[in-house]
Amino acid sequence: MLAVVTVHSAFAAGQIGFGDQPGNGWIGVVIERFTRESLPILFALSGFLLYRPFALATVAGAKQTYNLGSYAWRRALRIFPAYWLLAVVALVTPLFLMGQERAEQGFWYVVRVLTMQHVYEAGGIPAGMESTWSMATEIAFYALLPLFAWLFHRLAAGAATPAAKARRVLVPIFAIVLIGYAFSAWSHHPSLGEYPTQGNWPVGWFGYLAVGMALATLSAAAEGGGWLAPYRLIARFPGRTWALALGITILYCFSPMGDQGTSNFPPTEVVLFNQPIDLLIVFLVLAPLTVPDVRSRFITAVLTVRPLQFIGRVSYAMFLWHIPAIYIWNLWGSTNFPLTLLLVHGTAFTAAVVSYYAVERPALLLRNKLGKGSVEPSTPVLVR
Repeated sequence: MLAVVTVHSAFAAGQIGFGDQPGNGWIGVVIERFTRESLPILFALSGFLLYRPFALATVAGAKQTYNLGSYAWRRALRIFPAYWLLAVVALVTPLFLMGQERAEQGFWYVVRVLTMQHVYEAGGIPAGMESTWSMATEIAFYALLPLFAWLFHRLAAGAATPAAKARRVLVPIFAIVLIGYAFSAWSHHPSLGEYPTQGNWPVGWFGYLAVGMALATLSAAAEGGGWLAPYRLIARFPGRTWALALGITILYCFSPMGDQGTSNFPPTEVVLFNQPIDLLIVFLVLAPLTVPDVRSRFITAVLTVRPLQFIGRVSYAMFLWHIPAIYIWNLWGSTNFPLTLLLVHGTAFTAAVVSYYAVERPALLLRNKLGKGSVEPSTPVLVR
């Protein structure tokens, strides 16, 4: 999440090229290449965390106590309250609309924004909410995940071992990756023009969610004793896996397709070249973190830092509010990247803390008061 805020702050401060704006040379290239996987990693994490309980039931034979209503209720209370707060502010505060023509805001326009359907219509995203297209992708995934899990479970039912079950599940997951890849290529076809509405549609980003689901499947198989060859190597050499990801990212800075260090709309051939590399980097970065009972001292030390844990707690709202923060500080037109980075992070963090304690935390407590909650986690509980 911090990387997402960083890359958008860098763009606002002119560090990353766009159109006639050249960016800041090799610094812009490094910033763009080393942060471009930030949002795909968040998608993959979501795919891993939410599908893992299903994967344990399907692949490792864990007992599943699953309630679709509870799942939907918990996902809604986690996502919508903080999002609605931003939506209300963006829809009614003129500050976010300075220098832009106000879209015609009829009743259905507002409904589409509040239900995260605003990404399916040209010009439907209000100023200050540009990054919320990704939340529409998350919501679509939440809705489809139980169906995916059911289909994968039926597909794996005839296999005898965890490894065999995992192989069967990985086939349709890989198909999701291919569908996302094909859709991304289509949404960047010249016939649609630059920045078409279709580029924000969830299908094009499902490949990254599928990477997380694949890792959940591999992890579940390993927990059941069915280690698959690539995952076994990752478990043995987590440090080398990260080193490989770093090496690929460094080479990526010298991509033969060009345009690195910019946020220009990529043509189809660049998308076809880049996305497999993006998917691979995301897989290599996250894979060592998903291996059962394998934790490096470094990762353990990082994950137990109290300030980082708190940032993680408020990270969703920080993601929501960092674009409005950029709007605010852009009023002064600063090209000082360190200052912009500090101001945007500070403003987004402050807004996130307010959102967390005023909206998100009460909403999460509400699930228990209305009888929809229990001691169970937000994903289906699996008991061995």
